[in-house]
Amino acid sequence: MLRPLLRTAIILLILAWFFPTISFANWLTLAVASIVLTILFSLIRPILKLVFLPVNVVTLGLFSVVLNVILLWLTTYLVPGFVIEPTIFFGLPLNEFFTLVAVSAIISLLQGLVKILL
Repeated sequence: MLRPLLRTAIILLILAWFFPTISFANWLTLAVASIVLTILFSLIRPILKLVFLPVNVVTLGLFSVVLNVILLWLTTYLVPGFVIEPTIFFGLPLNEFFTLVAVSAIISLLQGLVKILL
């Protein structure tokens, strides 16, 4: 359980460093956010995927993106001081949902890369 927690903390730190709209108040907030995100992704996500399996089959797996966004939003809601604000990607202003979609995709990409390295 320590490796996924360490991976998530590294990924959140990298994202906060590259994107000014992703921020955390202090190092304790980063640690709590990584703990909450790790717990949500490892325990709650499989249950939600099973519950929403029919919807996921009908949408050909695209509902998984919505589940990831919900879990990421829940993390920002549960951890005070961890903020993901709406941003501008490639000149397009994105609202909060699409910002969370982009951050979720980047987190998935970085998790694959960090899993190889760590």
